[in-house]
Amino acid sequence: MKNTIMITIVFTFSMLLAACSNAGTDSALEESSLDNTEQQEDDTADAVSDKGDETTEEEESSGVFELKVDDQLDLEIGDTGTIETTLGTYEMTLNSAKLLGAEFDGEETLLDELILLEITIKNLSENEINIEEIMESMGVSSDLDGSNSYDGAEDFDSIEKFVGILGAGEEKSGQFITDVYTAEEYYFKKDTGNITGGSSNQVIWTIKADDAR
Repeated sequence: MKNTIMITIVFTFSMLLAACSNAGTDSALEESSLDNTEQQEDDTADAVSDKGDETTEEEESSGVFELKVDDQLDLEIGDTGTIETTLGTYEMTLNSAKLLGAEFDGEETLLDELILLEITIKNLSENEINIEEIMESMGVSSDLDGSNSYDGAEDFDSIEKFVGILGAGEEKSGQFITDVYTAEEYYFKKDTGNITGGSSNQVIWTIKADDAR
């Protein structure tokens, strides 16, 4: 009888130990599963964040940006236009325009006349702007919808090409000279390729021939 009681006690104790062991194992499994779930959620959130950063970087590297400055199409000599491009935002003032005839500095025009512009540029951006890069997209045409004639300052001894680096808030004046056909009006404007490509707003100065002689 005593042996039977001892066996019963031992068996009961063994069952209790097994139950405690199973409970501990189940608890450990639940904690491990919870940790894995939380880790997966963190990894997913990081992946989404990284994807968002990649998308932003791709948009920036592709040159996509939103223009905030309107076109200015009715400017005249003496007026200042604001130009927003992928290079930066700046003001450009057409101080004067003068038709020089068919020859200047011993060089003959390739068209009908030469026109000389006096220009001032002011950097409105926080970053530096290269004047030469700005002026490469500017030109003069006798046809509002026609192609531009570009700066030819390097061909003339008395004209110094308009170049330099503008820091934030800095401004500089220079000259621009090019060939034009004889007309009643001339248009100093951005190259249309920059406009259709969405990399700049359009700014146009109308120069009356009578005001430039």
